[in-house]
Amino acid sequence: MNTVEITTAHNIVIQSELASILIRILAYIIDIMVLIVYTLLILGISNGTIFYYIFLLPVWGFYHFFMEVLNNGQSIGKKLLGIRVVTLRGQTPKLVDFFTRWIFRMIDITFTIGTMAITLISSSAKNQRMGDVLAQTVVIRLRNSNRVLLESIKDIKKKDEFLYPRIASYNDQDMMLLKQSLLRYRELPSEANKDILIKIADKVADYLDIESPKAGMERFLDQVLLEYIILTR
Repeated sequence: MNTVEITTAHNIVIQSELASILIRILAYIIDIMVLIVYTLLILGISNGTIFYYIFLLPVWGFYHFFMEVLNNGQSIGKKLLGIRVVTLRGQTPKLVDFFTRWIFRMIDITFTIGTMAITLISSSAKNQRMGDVLAQTVVIRLRNSNRVLLESIKDIKKKDEFLYPRIASYNDQDMMLLKQSLLRYRELPSEANKDILIKIADKVADYLDIESPKAGMERFLDQVLLEYIILTR
C-alpha cells in the first residue's frame, strides 16, 4: 500500500493512502461507460450532425475537467470507487490545477492509450502521472479514512440531543485534521503538538460559540469528533 504525507495549511502532516493504478483504471473505465451510455441516449434522440457537435463532442472532450471541478476532484468513476484528486497540501485543487491535469490527460492517456500514464504512475513515488506532477496533485483513497472514523462508533446509537449540533456543518477534511492532531499528540505529547491541539480546540470552541476548555481539552475534542460522526453518518 503506497501512502503520501500531506502537509496541511496548519503544518500538520497527514498520511493518506494513494489510489493504486488498478483503482484509477477502473474509475476511468466507469467514466467511459458513463459516456457511452450518454452517447447512446443522445443518438437515440437524434442522429443529426447538430446533436453530435453540441451534445457529444464537448461532453467527451471536457467531461473529466468539468466533473472534477464541479465535484471537488471526483468524476463519477472516482466517486463510486472512493478516490479523489487533492493537492499536495490536502486541499481541493484550484481551477488552474484541474485545467493542467486535463490538458496533459491528452498526452498521458488519450494519445498514448494510457501507456504513458501507467508508466509514470508506476515509477512515481506518489503515483503521479505527468498532469499530476505539473499540477502538484495526487489521487488518494477516501474510504480507508472513513473506516477509521466509523470504527470508533460502531457500537454507538444515535442520540436525540447533542452538546454541539453545529459541528455537523464542518466537513470530513476538517474532522480528519482534528483526529490526526489528537492521534499525533497522544503518540508524541510534545509542547509543539500540544500547542497545535490547543489552537484547534480554541478555533472549534469559537465556532461553537462556547468557552474554550482550559482543562479536558482532549475530552472536548473527542466529544466533538464523536458527535460529528454520529450527526453526519
